[in-house]
Formats: sequence, structure tokens, C-alpha cells
Amino acid sequence: MRKTTKVVSAVLAAAMIFSLSACSSGSSTASTTAAATTAAATEAATTAAATEVATEAAATEAATEAAKEEAPAAEAQEGKPAPTSENWLKGKKVDVLLKSYTHMFWVEAANEAKQLGEEYGCDVEILAPTVANSNEEQIELIERSLITPPDIYIIVPADSAGIAPAIQEINDAGIPIVNVNTKISDESVLYDAFVSCNQYDLGYDTVSKGIELIGEEGKAVIINGKPGAQTYAMRTEGAYAAFADHAGWEVLDEQIANADRSEAMNTMQTLLTKYDNITMVYAEDGEMSLGCAEAIKQAGKTDDIKIIGENSSVEICQAIKDGNLFMMYDDAAWAQTKMGFEVANLIMGGQTVEKTYYSDIQLITSDNVDEYAKRYETN
Repeated sequence: MRKTTKVVSAVLAAAMIFSLSACSSGSSTASTTAAATTAAATEAATTAAATEVATEAAATEAATEAAKEEAPAAEAQEGKPAPTSENWLKGKKVDVLLKSYTHMFWVEAANEAKQLGEEYGCDVEILAPTVANSNEEQIELIERSLITPPDIYIIVPADSAGIAPAIQEINDAGIPIVNVNTKISDESVLYDAFVSCNQYDLGYDTVSKGIELIGEEGKAVIINGKPGAQTYAMRTEGAYAAFADHAGWEVLDEQIANADRSEAMNTMQTLLTKYDNITMVYAEDGEMSLGCAEAIKQAGKTDDIKIIGENSSVEICQAIKDGNLFMMYDDAAWAQTKMGFEVANLIMGGQTVEKTYYSDIQLITSDNVDEYAKRYETN
């Protein structure tokens, strides 16, 4: 406003000088003219001041809008937990229940959970059945853990419906649950949030991408995982939808291998004896993919039959490099586990969380496997 004051003073001073000059001539007409000129000058000065104020206000508003545009977004991306710098998990006890401690996917999840425990400064206890995918053991593990209960559970059920009695016990104890990877399907029990990749989309995208890379015609077999597990059921449903979208493909057979490498190898050997025209195998996890690869390699058909599937590890990346596996989508146990802890942190802070969060998946082929493998080689 200093500039405005100067403008008004200068104009008024000029008007006064002109008025004095007119008075010295003794003319009443000149006096009248001078008065009018003074009024006009005053009005001009006032208009100039108002214009400058408006200009400054407009500039301030523009700067504010620009600052808003440049400021980082505080809200989470769609389907992702809200970002926060707060650590509400510090000093808390977190029990993490997995399906297995031998399957590569769950070993990776356990390792990530331990690392996150160090980062958050919380006490992490890994619970896993000695028999992989045992619902009975998972229930026993939860019942024992409730003797010295945690502040929050992160749970991956082996059986989506069968785990319900143990979940009810947790509900009765009032302890929050983050359900990861495999959804608890019994609607009579409660969990606070579900974290996974979209399993239907995973099955659909894996088969669709495989067909895109292999060709529009062929014969396929599906190697399914564990009966009762929501993950495999949804992947299978997505896979069949993808095959239905490509009329040149036929699914010859579907067999269950219980997410086990040896069982998958034996199942694949039987299928190779039964069918001599298989061109694609869709195996619904990494262990089963490697088991199928071994059977196909022993049969001398590695060049003829392409294996596609899910998960990743150092071993899987090497199998892709060697040509024993054709293509994989990594649903990243580490990413799901990390997101599970992020959601648990929000819950411990009393923050509002969404019911479902989805982590990203990553395509792995011979084109990018060298770079992608570095993520697992450093673990």
C-alpha cells in the first residue's frame, strides 16, 4: 500500500499547484475549472489505488492456487493405505499367521514381516503350521497365541471358511485383524481390512498374457492349488474367463496339486502320458510351476510346452533365464506383507481404513528377468 499512498499524494500535489496558478489570474471561471480538475485528479488517484489493490489480491490468489497444485497429495492412491509418518505400531505385539514356513512365497512373507518388525520397532511373532496349509494347526496356533494375546493379528488363512472358529475367538477378545492374501469367507466373523492382489484379475491376466505371447491357438492344462483356499479358486475362475475370451484355445484338463512341487511334478507326468498335444501349462503358484517344469524337462518337451504361472523367487527367475519357465506374474509376498503392516499401523493409530486394499503385480519374462531378479537376490 506504500506505492498507492505515493500515487495519491503526487496527484493531489499537482492539482494544488494548478489551482494556485489559476487563482493568481483572478478569474472565477479558472477557479471553477481548477476545482473540477482537483476533483477529477482525486478520483483518478482513488481509481489507481483500487486497481493496485485488486492487482495485488489477484496475484496473491494466483500464488495460493499455484502452491496448492505444487503441494504433494496427502491422500492415498486409490486402493492403497493412506500415507503417514506416524508409527503407531512401535512397542506393539503383532502376530503373523501364515499358511506355511516352507513354501517359497511364505518364507518371503515371513522374512519381510521380521524386517518390518525391526523398522516399526514392534514385536513380531511368526505363526505357521508344521504341515503346510493345515487349517487345524492354524486354529491351534491362534488359540495358543490368545493366552498371551497380541495387539493385532495379520492372518493368512489356509482355509477361507474353515478358519472361522478361531477368528470368532479373536473377535470375542476384541483384537483387530488384518486379513492378507487369502480372504476369510465366513461372513459370520469379522476382520478389519483385507490386503491382497486381485486374485481373479491375476488368473485372468496371467492366461491372457500367456496367450498374447504364445499365440491365439493351443491346448492347455491347469494345475490348481489348495481346495478351500480363496486365492486359487479366484485364479481358476479368472483363468477360465480368459480362455473363454480366446476361441482358439481349449482347456484339456484341470488337476489339483495342493501347492506342492513334488505333487505337481507327479501330476504333470500323468498329464503328459494322457495328452500328447499340450502347448501351455497354467500352474497357479511358483512351487507347482517348478514341479511341472521338472516333469516337462524330463520328458524332453521344454521347447514344446510353455509354463505360465504366479509368484517369484531367485529359483523362479533362474528357471525363466534357463527357459524352463516361460512367463510369470509376481504377486509379491513382500508387497502384500508390507501393505498389511501399513494397514495395521493405521488401525493401531485409530485411523479409518478401507475394507479392501490391492497390491500391484509384476510381469516377468526373459526380457526383464535379469533386472527383476535383483530384488530377490538382495533378500
